[in-house]
Amino acid sequence: MTQHKPTSLHVQAYNFINLCRDDIVPFWANHGVDRKQGGFYERLHFDGTPDLRTARRLRVTSRQIYAFAHASVAGWVDERALVNWAVDYLVSTPRHRDGAPGFVHLLDADGSICDARRDLYDHAFHILALSWAYRATGDAQILALAIETLAFVDEAMGCVKGGWQEGDATALPRRQNPHMHMFEALLALFEASGDTAYLNRAGDIAVLLAERFTDQKTGLLFEDFDDDLVPIRPARIEPGHMAEWCWLLHKYAALKAEAPLDIALILGKHADALAPKGQGFLLDGFDENLNILTPSRRLWGQTEWLKSMLVRFEAGNEGMAVMADALLGRMHSSYFETTTPGLWMDKFDLQGVPLANHVPASIVYHLASAATEVERVMTSMEESAS
Repeated sequence: MTQHKPTSLHVQAYNFINLCRDDIVPFWANHGVDRKQGGFYERLHFDGTPDLRTARRLRVTSRQIYAFAHASVAGWVDERALVNWAVDYLVSTPRHRDGAPGFVHLLDADGSICDARRDLYDHAFHILALSWAYRATGDAQILALAIETLAFVDEAMGCVKGGWQEGDATALPRRQNPHMHMFEALLALFEASGDTAYLNRAGDIAVLLAERFTDQKTGLLFEDFDDDLVPIRPARIEPGHMAEWCWLLHKYAALKAEAPLDIALILGKHADALAPKGQGFLLDGFDENLNILTPSRRLWGQTEWLKSMLVRFEAGNEGMAVMADALLGRMHSSYFETTTPGLWMDKFDLQGVPLANHVPASIVYHLASAATEVERVMTSMEESAS
């Protein structure tokens, strides 16, 4: 492993870890859980009270299960009881309510089903969450459910043209993003089970990424495709997803004890280039000619960019420590300048004007993932220096 000298990254890194460990995770465990209806609130108001009117995506339940399970595995908190409670809710209530296999997509605030489709993106998060819940609790039934859920996805959504359909009913466009999260879920399932079949299946998605999802001339990651996985033009690009793939591909390489694939470095460089000068943040969307399509910057994109910097630093690119340090500083002085510890401003325009009118629960997943990754890399640095 490459040895690294201590840098100023230490100060910003531990500020971020402390923020997520001491403020964000406990706050959402206390304020984001709906003990009456079950599951988790879709979003909170800026005073920390829940939005009781908004419909709830079931994948938010799984994202929160992941966050609390990962925080428990990291030793930040012991939320295994909350994880078990949330898994029981996921299994006993929405999963069986309409009598069909798989998990429904959307529930009304009162818990009734308002969208019963089975969605690929959702199910990737259910597999991810259950894999981490097993790691936190050691409950073999949870691991069995994760494996059962993958079998359902294969049966209901598998596609002979490559990858999976968008859900149990054919829909267009087909997107790379659910496949990316299936890649993430398969890595988690491998880590939970030790079964290399899941790691091999993740490799199949990496091939799909290189051959179908990225432009063969530029290496840019496209988002939307037709039924044959031909890009829909003009193509749409999300820099945060390129950063996320960069991190995931480095994680995949580490699990295989191999060097990262070339596409990981290409996507990381593309993401870096799509933080316009004067901004210092990844913007939300571009077209394939790199014109801004979505003139805003959400928090999740910055967390994924941070993770991509960390793994590239770990792989020997020392300059990424400087970039990560600077990004963390900008994140703290922008997104986390709120009056309630544990909350954040999710979205800004290009002039830095806040755009969000609520705090989405779905972002806890990104923050927990980023902060535990920061902690992992910092611990590795300190051990190699000692």
